Amino acid sequence: MRLLSVCVVLLCAASLSGAPRNVLFVVVDDLNTDLGCYGAKRVHTPHIDRLAAEGVRFDRAHSQYPLCNPSRVSFLTGRRPETTGVYVLNTPARKALPETVTLPQFFRQNGYFTAGAGKIFHNRATNDVESWDFYEDLEGEDAQEKAAISARYGGGDGRPRGHVLDGDGSKTRDGINSTTIKRLLAERAADQRPLFLALGFHKPHLPWTAPKKFFDLYSAQSLLPSPEPKMVDIPAVALQTELTGFAQPDSVPEALQAYYACVSFIDDLLGSVLAELDRLQLRENTVVVFFSDHGFHLGDHGGLWAKLSAFERSTRVPLIIAGAGVPAGKKVSTPVELCDLYPTLAQLSGLAAPADLEGLSLVPAMNGQPLARNYAASMVYHYDTSSQRDILGRKIIGQEWRYTEWDQGNAGKELYLKRNDPGEYQNRASEVSLASTLATARTELQRLPQPKPGPANRPRALLPKSNK
Repeated sequence: MRLLSVCVVLLCAASLSGAPRNVLFVVVDDLNTDLGCYGAKRVHTPHIDRLAAEGVRFDRAHSQYPLCNPSRVSFLTGRRPETTGVYVLNTPARKALPETVTLPQFFRQNGYFTAGAGKIFHNRATNDVESWDFYEDLEGEDAQEKAAISARYGGGDGRPRGHVLDGDGSKTRDGINSTTIKRLLAERAADQRPLFLALGFHKPHLPWTAPKKFFDLYSAQSLLPSPEPKMVDIPAVALQTELTGFAQPDSVPEALQAYYACVSFIDDLLGSVLAELDRLQLRENTVVVFFSDHGFHLGDHGGLWAKLSAFERSTRVPLIIAGAGVPAGKKVSTPVELCDLYPTLAQLSGLAAPADLEGLSLVPAMNGQPLARNYAASMVYHYDTSSQRDILGRKIIGQEWRYTEWDQGNAGKELYLKRNDPGEYQNRASEVSLASTLATARTELQRLPQPKPGPANRPRALLPKSNK
C-alpha cells in the first residue's frame, strides 16, 4: 500500500510539471443538485452531465454560507466566513480583507491573464479590480429580461415566477457573458500567458427568465411535487430562508418548470463555451471547474424557497472538476467545501498556494486518497424578531449525519441521519441512543473558528447594542 501511495503522489507530481494549465472557472448562481448527473433524470442538462463523465463529480460539496456574497468571498479568498466576517450582500472582499490575495489575483500574480465575465464576485459594486486584467458584466440587451429584473427589484411581491423570453437568449446577461468568454478564448488561444477565465452565470437566480424552447422541455403537469415526509422536532428557527414572509408561487409545478428552464438554459450556454474550448484544441491543457455558490429550496419542508437555511437543499452544491490532470468518470463521496477550490486549483496548476488558506486541496481525493478533514462545515445567521438579534446556526456535515446548533444549542439542535432520512425531516438530536454521534459532531463543531463581526456588518448579535 505504501508503494502504491508513493506511485500516486509521483504520478500526480509528474502531471503538474510542464506548461502552465489554463483554468476555466464557471460559477452558477442559485443552482442546486437537480441535474442529470446527480440523479435528477427529469432535468435536461446534457452538457453538465458530459462534463461530469469526463472528470470528477463531488457528491457532497457544500457552501460555507448559503448566500451569494458571503459564499463568494469565502471561496474566492479560501477562508471561512467566520474568518472573513462577511455575512451580508454588500461587503466587498477587499473591504473585509484588505491584504488578501484573491483566487484570480493569485493566478494573475503568477503570470496568468485573468478575465471575468458575469457574476463572479457578488456584483459590479463588490467586484475586486486587483483580481483582473479584464472584467465585464453588462446589464444585457434583452428587453424582456430587463423588464423582469426591474419588476422583481422594483417593489413586486417577491414570489417566485417564470418569464418566457421570445428571443434566443444571446442578448441576455448570461448569453452576452458566454460570448465574451468565447471571444477571449479565441483571442488568447495562441498567447504565451496561460489563462484564468471566470464565467459567472446569473441564472437560475430569480427572476426566472429563459427562452421559450427551454420552457418547452418541461411539462408543468409532470412536475407535481411528491408528498413530503412528516417533519419531526425541527426547530422554528431552522424553517427560514431568504424568502420567508414572501408569497408562495401561484403554481408550484409552473415554478419548477421555470427554474428548470433556466437550468437548461445555462447548460446550453456552458455547452457552447466547452465547444469553443474543443474547437481551439485547448481542452487537453485546461482545468474546468463547474459549481454553484449555494443550493436552492424548491418548496420543500412545507414551502421553503430560495437559500439561507441550514438544510442540505440550501448548502449542498454541484461541484465538477474536469480536464487536464483530472481523472475521468470518478465520484467523490467525502464531504468537501467550496473554500477547498482555491488550494485545489493552485495544485492542479503546479503553483504553491498561500499558506494561510483554510481550505484543503481536493487533488488527493480525486486520486482516491483520504483528505485530512472528513467533514464539511457551513454557517448562517437568522434574525429573530422577538429578541431583535441574529441567531447563529453552525452546521457540521459528516459522512453519515448532519448536525446543527442554533445559538450554541439554546435555540435548537438538529441531527439528521443520511441513510434513512436524506431529505432531513426527522430531527433526532434528542435521542439518547445517538448521544455518541451527537458528541462527535459537537467536538468537530467546536474546532471551527469563532465568527468575527465585519465592518458595519452583521451579525448584529456581535455588535454593541447602539449599533444594532
